[in-house]
Amino acid sequence: MAQYQRLDGTQPNFPPAYDDLDDADMHHAQPVDIEAFEIEDGIAEELGQRRRTGFFGKASQFTKKFASNFNNAVIHPVSQMIDPMYEGYKYFNGMYEQFILKIGNPLVVKRLLYVSFIIGFIFILTHYSTSSEASDAGHHSGGGFTSGMMYDIDKLGAAVAPMIDNKLMKENLEYLSSMPHIAGTKGDLTLAKYVQDFMINNGIKDYDLNTVSVNLNYPKAEEGSTYVKLADGSFSANLKEFNQEGMEHLAYNQNALNTNNVVKGHYVYGNYGTRKDFEALHSAGVKLKGAVLLIKYGGGDIPDSNKVSLATSIGVSAIVFISTPYTDSEGNRHEDIIEKWNVGLERYSTGDVLTPGWSSGEGYVVRLPWFKSESTPKIPTIPISYADAKEFLKKIEEKGAKFEDGNYSGDASGIEIELQINNEPKPTHQIWNVVGSIEGREQSNKGLIIGASRDASCFGTLSTNTGTVILLELVKVFTAMQRKFNWSPARSIYFISFDGSEYNLAGSTEWIENRKDQLTDNGYTYIDLSDVITGDELQINAHPLFHEVIRKVLQKVKTEGDDQLLYDLYKSQNNNKDDIPFNLIESKNYIPFINFLNVPSMEIKFTSSETNPERRYPKNSCYDSFQNFEALKIDSEMKKHKVLVELFSKLILELVESPLIPFNFNDLSNKLHDYEQSLENYANEIIAKDKKPTKPIIHYERLTQAIGRFKQASGVLEDWNSSWKDFLKNSGDMEPTLVAMNRWKQNENMIGFSSKFIKKDLKSRRPGYVNALFGVPYDAPYFINSGNMKDKDFNIFPGVKDFLDDGDYGRAQSEIDNVAQYIEAAAVELQRG
Repeated sequence: MAQYQRLDGTQPNFPPAYDDLDDADMHHAQPVDIEAFEIEDGIAEELGQRRRTGFFGKASQFTKKFASNFNNAVIHPVSQMIDPMYEGYKYFNGMYEQFILKIGNPLVVKRLLYVSFIIGFIFILTHYSTSSEASDAGHHSGGGFTSGMMYDIDKLGAAVAPMIDNKLMKENLEYLSSMPHIAGTKGDLTLAKYVQDFMINNGIKDYDLNTVSVNLNYPKAEEGSTYVKLADGSFSANLKEFNQEGMEHLAYNQNALNTNNVVKGHYVYGNYGTRKDFEALHSAGVKLKGAVLLIKYGGGDIPDSNKVSLATSIGVSAIVFISTPYTDSEGNRHEDIIEKWNVGLERYSTGDVLTPGWSSGEGYVVRLPWFKSESTPKIPTIPISYADAKEFLKKIEEKGAKFEDGNYSGDASGIEIELQINNEPKPTHQIWNVVGSIEGREQSNKGLIIGASRDASCFGTLSTNTGTVILLELVKVFTAMQRKFNWSPARSIYFISFDGSEYNLAGSTEWIENRKDQLTDNGYTYIDLSDVITGDELQINAHPLFHEVIRKVLQKVKTEGDDQLLYDLYKSQNNNKDDIPFNLIESKNYIPFINFLNVPSMEIKFTSSETNPERRYPKNSCYDSFQNFEALKIDSEMKKHKVLVELFSKLILELVESPLIPFNFNDLSNKLHDYEQSLENYANEIIAKDKKPTKPIIHYERLTQAIGRFKQASGVLEDWNSSWKDFLKNSGDMEPTLVAMNRWKQNENMIGFSSKFIKKDLKSRRPGYVNALFGVPYDAPYFINSGNMKDKDFNIFPGVKDFLDDGDYGRAQSEIDNVAQYIEAAAVELQRG
């Protein structure tokens, strides 16, 4: 075998030649045996399958290819764009840091710049990040410094008219008129649930079926349990109005809250039963003690319940009320009408007659016995039709006093009357107020209240249902506005359907008494919707604080058809004047709001200009029906309803959406001066009629001074309001938090001043009448029924007038001085910081 020899220090030029190896040497090598391995068939098949499909291999190749393509198509180009930007960022960041170092401490400077950035961001967000609907409504922020928002009231108001549905209103009116609904009956509850469901279906989130337990009474249905007849049996009055037999049509229904008793005695005709009529009877020597007195409803002097109290005081044993005939549009005279009026002594205290002046809430409540309460009538009363009254009057001889209607009073020598009243008393019967509200976004605890009576003595189409229809349509309009504009009012709106109105205003009064403190602090407006459409004359009665805003809104709404502004219509119907009176003296739900809390209130309605009572609609009778509403053609196309819905909607928007409540205190202070003059004239008339030899002297100096101070405070308040408006205008609607808080405080002061006139005397002569400034005197007329009466101010200084009417001049003087103190306290409240 050739040997490889290495030369020292040299490298071989070529590798060794293996061909030189001797083949003979290979023969000495031992052959190697190779053992074959056995491979199982299953594994072999699997390996074969993998080789055939190559799934994972292909997937891996696809992934790698995709990643490569993505990197080339996306990552690399983006990187080429970002890298220069990053280099630019580093350059400018270096410049920025050098700039910061030149200014001062980097930590402080950076924080200041950060705060500036945040303020700018909020400004942009609040001013420009609004929905298109909100923009349509004129929405804008109250400023970057507040969470408040402000809306363009005119743009919101422009959206109202298209939302009003005349057809739906008429359908609601027809349904509400389809059943009698005396307070506390199944018909009443049915309509209460209908109103509640309507609110819920239209999106009212906060609602309540407020249950109150009050004293009610209902006539028994048994034949002969109640009657009025001549003692000789020759005639008996028909107590079923147009021969309706079923109790669902109120057969034998009498005056609400009348007294059970059986009476027999001579009867006397007393005309209207006013003080003047009683004086005529006294002068004629007519015996009234033990007599049954026949008197007509109305007369315009005093309420019918006052007549009952007056008659009781002189010994009358019972009263039979004569209903006023009704003449329809075709000239047909209906003498079978029976009017059913409340005889609870409302001018003493409204609400539950067994809890005068305090709440009849759930749980233990002190309730007076019937004959211990000053609010209950102590003698029985019952209404009859004019047709039946004529039969009784025929029997009266031409004796006694003769009245202007040609009838004689008669005397004790005449024939006797027998009458029996048999009611079923319900001392703690349930009634239902339906309350729905839209919460305010800014001062949600402050609220405007819109109320409508729901119960009626029968069908109640004009007396209560027209108001309920408008209330429901207002609910629909304002909830639709919420959805369309993503809007909520600055202050809360309450929609209330009041029950028990025909029973001494029980529903509204008890609702108020149960939340007196809350309403005193936060309730700033009440709008009443009772019998809102009964004719063509636009009538307005409102607190002086509202006069400016009402005139403003009247110029934004037109009548249907002739396209006349309501403002022009109102002036044309009032001798070309736009004066607004404040004679809210009827039996309506504003009475407890004004006289118990001094909440500024108003009433706007279309009423009849007819001075003849027979031409007026038959209130509190079953003739007040949907059929007669159609026949009278008062508003068969619902045009007046639509006008009032639009008017109320725009008025409510002004009152709840204006950042500052639009009360005009300059108007109020000017009116207070006029009211003082009116009071002096009233007192002088009373004193002139006084037959005492010594004439008293009433001093008004302190009252005059107090009104002067109030006028100064009003001027300061109005100046602040003007300054705020100028500031907001000049700041581009930016309102800093401190300014907003001052504005809210101004609103609270404007609301709080009203409470300063509420007397704290626990021994008040009239528990339901504690407002020293505004309210109804005890003997004020029930309603204003002539142009001459419209010019008088009945709703002012009620306590003073009560003492003047009684001839108690000393206490009248004390009350005047007290009112002066209240006015001074209110002036301080307006300027409270």
